[in-house]
Amino acid sequence: MKNIVFAFLFLLSSSVFSQQACVCSQNFDFAYQKIKDNYAGWADKVRPDNQAAFNKLTADTKEAAKGISNEWDCFFLLKKWFDFFQDGHLFITPISPYSIKESPQVIAQRVAKAAAVPFNEISFASYLKTNSAALGSIEGIWESDDQAYRVGIIKDKKNANKYLGFLLTDKDADWKAGKVKFELLQVAPLRYSTTYYYADFSAETTLTREVKNVLVLENIYKFSKVLPIPTEVATEEDVVQRIADYRVEKLDNETALVVLPPFTLVNGPEYVKDMIQKSRQILETSPNLIIDLRNNPGGDDAVYEPLFPYINTSPVVRKGGVFRATYENIVSVRHELEAIQGYPGYKERLTPKLQMILSTMGANQGKFVSGPDKEFPAGNLAGNPKKVAFIVNKNTASTAEQFVLEAKQSKKTIVFGENTKGLADYIEVRDWGMPCYGWRVAYALAKSPRLPQNPIDNVGIGPDVKITEKEADWVEFVRNYIKK
Repeated sequence: MKNIVFAFLFLLSSSVFSQQACVCSQNFDFAYQKIKDNYAGWADKVRPDNQAAFNKLTADTKEAAKGISNEWDCFFLLKKWFDFFQDGHLFITPISPYSIKESPQVIAQRVAKAAAVPFNEISFASYLKTNSAALGSIEGIWESDDQAYRVGIIKDKKNANKYLGFLLTDKDADWKAGKVKFELLQVAPLRYSTTYYYADFSAETTLTREVKNVLVLENIYKFSKVLPIPTEVATEEDVVQRIADYRVEKLDNETALVVLPPFTLVNGPEYVKDMIQKSRQILETSPNLIIDLRNNPGGDDAVYEPLFPYINTSPVVRKGGVFRATYENIVSVRHELEAIQGYPGYKERLTPKLQMILSTMGANQGKFVSGPDKEFPAGNLAGNPKKVAFIVNKNTASTAEQFVLEAKQSKKTIVFGENTKGLADYIEVRDWGMPCYGWRVAYALAKSPRLPQNPIDNVGIGPDVKITEKEADWVEFVRNYIKK
């Protein structure tokens, strides 16, 4: 279930270069035709029971689009039509993302509620020197890895387990020195449940890990300690195994943790293969393996294949997608085949598959045809790991969900967390350049062979063991669970 959209402009109207002449209806008519004629989910989504509602939505959208030349208005008009299909693999890609801006009043309300402490860098450095004997390890001055922020961290006066990270200098009219950028609630030694505040004062919750002189706000920022001068400094091994975003980490004598990159990562298959090879000793000496797939949006399924030898208890079969054989879908696949010839890794891996799909589609236009299956052999049944735990959440999507489904063919596998996103029924996404604004329209050429018996879109894969958001450290929860 590859989900790679190659950015080769195989259809580009000259109106992209003269956007003054663009009208929204040009993009809508173009998208409607491409999706109706080629989208693998069309007949599943537009049914007799909703045909009347769909026809009305389409007519209303088409009429409204005639009077719109503003691309922002056009995008959100068309988005309502796209939302009818409830498929995250059916979308428009603009040159730059559009967003619905909040009113200044709403943001001002959040600004007014933001906490602050009475310090700047000079006064806080003095405070640290005066109180050095009583400071916790996390208290002090820290600098972000990109040097965009210098923050102070101080224990909260009302809660001994809470710490406040605040700006030491002014950033803008709202973010003044002393404003609290994040709050940390200690949940275990060197572990903190963290609320981080963005530029617009909206909040995100994450886990923070303290690794000697480095503070890792997971998926957000890393900070290095400046004052007091650290007595322990992270080693190269710490950086690779404990601090890096994507890593293989030895949690204890029994447990290894693998945190994978998004499968859209450029050269992802090579990156993960190298990471796994360098960590063979950790993996082969750990009875328990945890694979963290939280917030993984999917992408290239080859990224995770190096892990199969540590997961499989029997051959794992990846069923080929069921392709809608149309002239334009054949054009899309042919363009992809031509494009990958300049990329040796993709060329070697994908050429046989694409050639087979092209041949089968060409001989069966107007029908659905099955792509080739792929089988992965069993791993070392006598070796480690003996248990494999996956951690997933509501943002585990697409090919990351496919990884979970394939791994569940193994008797070793148990899934922890919450329902995944539910975005893996309509697959093999490709895109076309649209007439106006430099947009591209993307849709799935194929659908999963699980359909219609076992759909997961908009529902997700349910975990074997549920973890609620009240649990701050999901990795620690799983580590303790599988050691029982």
